[in-house]
Amino acid sequence: MIAVDAVFRDRYGLHPRSALRIQQVATAYASRCSIQGLDSGTAEVPAASMIGLVSAAIRNGERIRITADGPDEVGALEALRSLCEDGVCHP
Repeated sequence: MIAVDAVFRDRYGLHPRSALRIQQVATAYASRCSIQGLDSGTAEVPAASMIGLVSAAIRNGERIRITADGPDEVGALEALRSLCEDGVCHP
């Protein structure tokens, strides 16, 4: 298992459309991935769960921890980190 801390970027926070994009990226990999809001103290949620992601209520500019565990964890982690830091839907 590997993890990286990042800053979530989407001017509207983690909303349904950004959750869908994260879910699509996460499910493209065999590894299990999760995201946790560090500033708000939200529980770790599966990145493949749109409902879990939306319920995490992560805000723009919030520090997050992304974890990945599996055969392609490095690629999955980098793809999710890049997506979240570059602005999921609204940079």
